[in-house]
Amino acid sequence: MKINARTIKRGGGQIFWHLIIILTVCIFLYPLLYMFFSSFKELKDIFTAGVRLLPKKWIDTNYSSVFNKLDVPRLLFNSLVIAGLTMTVKMLTSILAAYGLVFIPNRHSSKIFYFFVVTMFVPFSVIMLPNYLTLTKLNLINTLIGVVLPQLADATAIFRIRQAMRCVPISLIEAARLDKVPHMTCLRKIVLPLVRPAVVSMAIFLFVNSWNEYFWPLLILRSNELQTITLATKYFSGTEGSTGWGNVMALASISIALPLILYLFAQRTIISTFMSSGIKE
Repeated sequence: MKINARTIKRGGGQIFWHLIIILTVCIFLYPLLYMFFSSFKELKDIFTAGVRLLPKKWIDTNYSSVFNKLDVPRLLFNSLVIAGLTMTVKMLTSILAAYGLVFIPNRHSSKIFYFFVVTMFVPFSVIMLPNYLTLTKLNLINTLIGVVLPQLADATAIFRIRQAMRCVPISLIEAARLDKVPHMTCLRKIVLPLVRPAVVSMAIFLFVNSWNEYFWPLLILRSNELQTITLATKYFSGTEGSTGWGNVMALASISIALPLILYLFAQRTIISTFMSSGIKE
């Protein structure tokens, strides 16, 4: 069996790119593995082991300390409420806005869309103080609604869902409208099933982004009963090197469990979204 030079070159190129992919995965995966295994280490083991992953001595006292000192189920519930409400409201406004921009066009549609795009480049820190002052006047400081209220819309979500809806043939909507089908029915029965991968992946992205938020909930929430799982890490932080890093690693491992489970269940949908993002009608 003869193997020509082109076949050898092609095989060598595939091996090279596979090695690059494996190396990239290891780079991104190492911090997560280090965090997880460090949650089973003693404090002295964390700082003396260097880049070693596995602990010299496996302990579970870090997790027991976290559950003894903190109301972990309550923290998870608060995070779930905030992330769930934020994701739901953002998806609702984004889907409606994207549908209007694509299937109910007017002479100002392009200007409105470009306005959304411009707001993507405005950092949240710029509007954080006006939002805080507004919530203070509304007496919404130290409430879960106060965390969610300034996040009722997301320009990135509108942009991504609009791009997905542009791949839907507008003739389908025009035919339905000729039969006097309401726009909400067109959205629910025609458009959403066709852009489901994009909607699901965007919903998970918004949920995880809200779940991981730290500074804005820290600014709004004051009482311990309303704290989120990400804010709870401050209880193990001290001055002059007294931070309980084992407890912090254990709490961080607990906090990533739900987002990780969501990704594992929806990974095929997310991958299909990225694969179809470059396909045009």
